[in-house]
Amino acid sequence: MKFEVTHLSSVKKELVIELPAERVTRSFNRFSNEFARQARIPGFRPGKAPAALARQRFQKDIRDRVLAQLGSEAMQEAIEAAKLQVLGEPRIQDIRLADQLPFVLKIEVDVFPEFTVGALDGLTGVKRVTPVTDADVEASLNSLRERLATVSPTENGHPAQPGDIVTVSLTGYVLEEGAPGPDEGQSPAITPRRETLEIGGKATRAEFDAALRGKAVGERVVTDIAYPPAEAGASAAPSAPDVEDLSGKRVQFHLTVEEIVQKSLPPLDNEWAQKVSGADLATLRARLRADMEAEMEARALNALDADLLDQLVARAGVEAPESLVTGRVNERLGEFVAHLQRQGVDPRRANYDFQKMGEALRPSAEAEIKRIVVLEQVAREADLRVTEAELAAHIAELAAQVGAAPEAVRARLTKEDQLDNVRATLRNRKAMVIVRSAARIETATVLPADAPAPEETVSFPSENQ
Repeated sequence: MKFEVTHLSSVKKELVIELPAERVTRSFNRFSNEFARQARIPGFRPGKAPAALARQRFQKDIRDRVLAQLGSEAMQEAIEAAKLQVLGEPRIQDIRLADQLPFVLKIEVDVFPEFTVGALDGLTGVKRVTPVTDADVEASLNSLRERLATVSPTENGHPAQPGDIVTVSLTGYVLEEGAPGPDEGQSPAITPRRETLEIGGKATRAEFDAALRGKAVGERVVTDIAYPPAEAGASAAPSAPDVEDLSGKRVQFHLTVEEIVQKSLPPLDNEWAQKVSGADLATLRARLRADMEAEMEARALNALDADLLDQLVARAGVEAPESLVTGRVNERLGEFVAHLQRQGVDPRRANYDFQKMGEALRPSAEAEIKRIVVLEQVAREADLRVTEAELAAHIAELAAQVGAAPEAVRARLTKEDQLDNVRATLRNRKAMVIVRSAARIETATVLPADAPAPEETVSFPSENQ
């Protein structure tokens, strides 16, 4: 075997691999003989047809088998000989394959970049922690009460008021510029459907809220909503089955009140706290505060870590391997699609341009991959290892969180081939401790508006949003 490596960038190499003609001929002969033994060819007993005839009749199939065998062997042998740390799958650029001639294969591969982090001196950062207030704790308590609220029917003629749950029949028409309403006979952009809205609820659009307040069952209201243009591939308008993209359009909604029920929150007392948490109200408040403080601390630490790693990325000039960036983008899109499906929405009919969404996600995905790469290099330069005792302790923590035996958790991780990923996570944690220890870090208390944002989440607007 001969091969030549061309440096395209710090994260991309091109390999031209050549296998000798003798090896190609042996492979063609092997598969020709296999087809001759297995194929049923008229005029010959099973397994007795000449190999030359089998090769003629099954030329494409035999060539495909040869290509699969030699291609896989050539790539594996060349990558090992070149000592490349390949990421993702090789991309085939060119193939030359014919019996009795050398096999030539050109591929591109992404590789872990070759660079040195070196000394960690000079790193600086600020850990911005948001304090948890009494109001935050009460808001969390009220959110828990909201989730456990009960509803009861209202009397005839009851006007919708804050806290009421209103079920409406909704139809939407796209209006031409300056038109006061839909044309006679115009088909609705949103066909009649039922929506449930809470008067005064955070998820209810202000236009719907204002139109429905004070209305009783049987009453009809009309309200207009002007949707902004879509940005970054995501529709700014409602997205649901059988709804056209309404971004940048003015829509008139016709709503008929079908039902109004009153929402009742459970009393905020020790009896309720005991039911939901097994403790009194004071203890529940303390637990909620501790959980919220832990979340704020984690957010602050994640933001600090990202800042420190970005400094190392800039210092070392790290490039992000394309295959890892694309993989991360696809993961995020997959998470979003799964979210749509959980909402009962067919992603193929939703008002989203997934190509543009992917393009919008690329910068953050690239930054994330660069941080992963530079942290991995820190771990390599520090020659970090995860001991069996450390792995066992971590698995025990995971088992305690889910109420399972450590042996069962380890068996599941082994079956799912996740143990190496767990080791990598623990190793990266060690590397991050080294980075933080080398940095000059200040701690600042910040207001919520200035606090680090949580990790990106996907959101899905329904018609009422």
